[in-house]
Amino acid sequence: MTEPLAPTRIPGLRGEQAREWRQFVCWAAAAELPALPATADTVLAYLGENPGTAATQRGRVSALNAAHKVKKMPIPGAAEAIRRALNPGRAQRLASLRAHADTIIARLPVTGWPDALTGRRDAVILFLATEGLSWHQISALTQAEITLTEQAVTVGAQPLLVLPATDTAASPVRVFSRWATIVTHAPAATGHIRLEQLLTVTDPSAAAVDTDDGDAEVYVPQQFPARYAVQPVLCGFDARGMAHGYIDELEPLRPADVADIATAHLLAPPEPGAGPDLDSDWFERGIAARWRMKAVNDELDDLLDRVDAIAARYGIS
Repeated sequence: MTEPLAPTRIPGLRGEQAREWRQFVCWAAAAELPALPATADTVLAYLGENPGTAATQRGRVSALNAAHKVKKMPIPGAAEAIRRALNPGRAQRLASLRAHADTIIARLPVTGWPDALTGRRDAVILFLATEGLSWHQISALTQAEITLTEQAVTVGAQPLLVLPATDTAASPVRVFSRWATIVTHAPAATGHIRLEQLLTVTDPSAAAVDTDDGDAEVYVPQQFPARYAVQPVLCGFDARGMAHGYIDELEPLRPADVADIATAHLLAPPEPGAGPDLDSDWFERGIAARWRMKAVNDELDDLLDRVDAIAARYGIS
């Protein structure tokens, strides 16, 4: 019999959770996959081969999460692919919100000083938020948790997210690569001077090389610098374009700041012709009312509700 790849007994797991964990460990051993830590793909394969009701599947993921918490490992249930598998309705709403975000991202500045600093950063925030990460998760991300290849952006160890590349200017790979260019220089004492030079002249992240067979060029992303691996992914800037924080140490954006940036973009007025004619101050009044009711720690599901409410009220599809 194949030896299990993880302990079948985890301290603190009892009853149904303990039983579900034992079944998962045995399945993983038979499939020759690691059960601890379990990747999102492994958990999705397990759920696929062991169908059940929505409640049953949620219970299985809860048991796996509990085992990983005891072992102080990233919980697989935090991965967006698993969250969507357990909640198809949420997946549909996120897809609609992501389509809206893509149009916003395409308009954000990638060159010019200092607008490109926040333009590139906000594009990253919009991607992460509309793919399902909470404000706290986004705020806590470090540069070591972001992996860029020509094919995709991978976020987190499970991974939390996998964002495939597209052939548009708003491709996740290009968006994250542009921001990597910023944080490569931002922590340095004179980083703002170097960034002003780069962003005023051109888009330094638009690197490409010819393929061996002479076909279309392949985009080569700018990597996040290894020397800043433990630094936060996102930061703010002062009026001079200097990153908040100490030299070689970025100060992360707070969850409330991430929420404010994302909602400011996603709840902005529609483009001319996108909806019916409204009185001139409808947007300001509507947002002011919502801000008065907004808790600092509002998460994405609340934002989805608010976007849906505005769209329904003003007939915006």
